[in-house]
Amino acid sequence: MPTRILVVDDNEMNLKLVSATLQTEGYQVTTARDGREALESIKKQPPALAILDVMMPDMDGYTLCRHFRREPSTATIPIIILTALNQVDDKIKAFDSGADDFMAKPFEPQELRARVKVLLRRASEHVPVEEQELKAKMIAVFSLRGGMGVSTLASNLAIGLSQIWGTPTTLVDMAFVSGQSALLLDLPLRNTWTDIGRSPADEIDPDLLNRVILRHSAGVNVLASPHRPEDAEVVTPEHVRQTLEMLRKQYSYIVLDLPHDFSETTLIGLDMADQILLMFAPEMASIRCAGNALGTFEQLEYPAEKISLVLNWPFKGKGLPRKEMETALKKEISVVIPHAGDSLVTAITLGKPPTLQTPLDPLGTFLEDLAYLYSRQDHKDNPPEQPGPGWKRVKDREKTHQAKST
Repeated sequence: MPTRILVVDDNEMNLKLVSATLQTEGYQVTTARDGREALESIKKQPPALAILDVMMPDMDGYTLCRHFRREPSTATIPIIILTALNQVDDKIKAFDSGADDFMAKPFEPQELRARVKVLLRRASEHVPVEEQELKAKMIAVFSLRGGMGVSTLASNLAIGLSQIWGTPTTLVDMAFVSGQSALLLDLPLRNTWTDIGRSPADEIDPDLLNRVILRHSAGVNVLASPHRPEDAEVVTPEHVRQTLEMLRKQYSYIVLDLPHDFSETTLIGLDMADQILLMFAPEMASIRCAGNALGTFEQLEYPAEKISLVLNWPFKGKGLPRKEMETALKKEISVVIPHAGDSLVTAITLGKPPTLQTPLDPLGTFLEDLAYLYSRQDHKDNPPEQPGPGWKRVKDREKTHQAKST
């Protein structure tokens, strides 16, 4: 049966041009002239992909896109915004509404067909993850002070773990007000925690999670933060608890990108985590926040081995001496992340984590080795039958280091 594509535009000529372009590739094209007609169409038969104009009467394309994302039958279909608007602000609105791609009119037929093929191929690869009791290791990245690199470290750890072990890995953005995990991986916010929050907590199941989770080409799955702060209001602590419990049955690794607070949802993540990476910088305010966090962990009776101090050097020049910081915090520093400079800024700007984009550069190498350090012990004890490039890189560096030490 031909793949069905829905095209929505109030201009008859545009409908004919897009339809003709797609029909030459064998697609079955259904058209609608406004948002209401489109919503009626999907009730009869959901499409495999939708192409939406923006400037339409009664309901614009952004609003229609959000409607599609709320409907279970169309929540995960690829959506292209095709519009005469072409400013940066228009693109941001498109992605904020949940679109996967953005094209400006007039369009090149060959480019439209190529983008449709890519999105359909990606959608076909989204196979639901079965419950497998994988005994996931849950790693929480946390800091009470903002700007410490929590999201950057969390995203690189998730990519690194996936690349090393080739096993199901998910990155969970729990900064519900201003989370950036999806942005750091250059993923459109097609679905978020809000889609989970709209359902009763006791109805969360693998099918719902499969519809909401975003997939990255590197093998990492992302549960993204809500689009807007007000959208986070529907996510309750019970939603968080049920979701994390469900994810634990589906993945080998779960990386939590936590906000800078001790809210109830944050505490759920910290309680459930097997390892907490507490990040701080070599300056007084950061040391104070780290000390407060350690004090809270002690009151919560977390075992000492559950917590690792991660010192991030975000600026050039000198900071406080390491020994003085360890004395003040009454705990040894486990990891020191060196100053990365412009390479990290570029990675953040482009949404290309060093562990994926530049794994042979010093920063990519460091972060990949860090992912291996916090890997499950049973994985370290039992090398994969078919090692991937990430595992081979880590082991090659390990052998080189051992050779130099002897």
